Amino acid sequence: NRAIDVAVQVSATDLSVLITGESGVGKELVARTVHKMSGRHRGPLVHLNCAALPETLADAELFGHARGAFTGAERERPGKFLLADGGTIFLDEIGELPLSIQSKLLRVLQSGEIQPVGKDQVQQVNVRIIAATNRDLQQEVQQGRFRADLYHRLSVYPLTVPPLRQRPEDILLLAGYFIEQTRRKLGVRQLKLSPAAAQALQAAVWPGNVRELEHVVSRAALKASGREGRQGILTMQAEDLALTSAAVPVVAISDDSGTPQALTDLKTATEAFQRQLILHTLAQTNCNWAEAARRLQLDRANL
Repeated sequence: NRAIDVAVQVSATDLSVLITGESGVGKELVARTVHKMSGRHRGPLVHLNCAALPETLADAELFGHARGAFTGAERERPGKFLLADGGTIFLDEIGELPLSIQSKLLRVLQSGEIQPVGKDQVQQVNVRIIAATNRDLQQEVQQGRFRADLYHRLSVYPLTVPPLRQRPEDILLLAGYFIEQTRRKLGVRQLKLSPAAAQALQAAVWPGNVRELEHVVSRAALKASGREGRQGILTMQAEDLALTSAAVPVVAISDDSGTPQALTDLKTATEAFQRQLILHTLAQTNCNWAEAARRLQLDRANL
């Protein structure tokens, strides 16, 4: 995988790395590879999901806090940066970080200084930052949702992980890895794909990328075990994969009632296809507009 090859190259430096790519492509794996191959591999690798960070607690979570700094702060607590001192911090979904915290993160990048909440003195930390996002941060900068100076500091070495549909050679390799993991969890002697199931995996679109592939393999194995039991050799069939929902509809175009439309010109056909693709993506994301926009590579407001 070229992304892993580049990760090995950049690991020899101490530069900040910005990993971009769709949700589920394996950005965390690339971040772990960079840390493991770096001179900091004996130090800690601290993972923080910025999307799950409430704005009111982000400051304390990143930089720590003193006892009594706010309601509920019953004892002093080190932040993620202090825990990562001498190692690497992986800021996943960095595009979700509130603007109010971005300026403080910039200070760490520039000077290596942190200031815990409720303390007057600053502390020095030696931390390498690896950030990841499935957003277009350049567009976020243009729309005022991400600081330009922070973006340039983070993207000293940008690294893009391509979606699974652009890496067909990886599909069966990854499927084999997930099959072995699932075999151990289920406690079966042997678990394999039928030729038709292997073809179906390679023909799928994979909007959820590697994460979706893992889930598909796990579900298929459970279906196969329910049909054949857990003794002997279990073979996952194409129908066990249930991949029809993963494929993008590209042939039949119909109106809301399901009746095929008479397409008289390219504009009408294009609008009909866009409508169906958007509805299909919204169905896959349980009407999560932000996630649907990311999968369609659109700005949420434009979607």
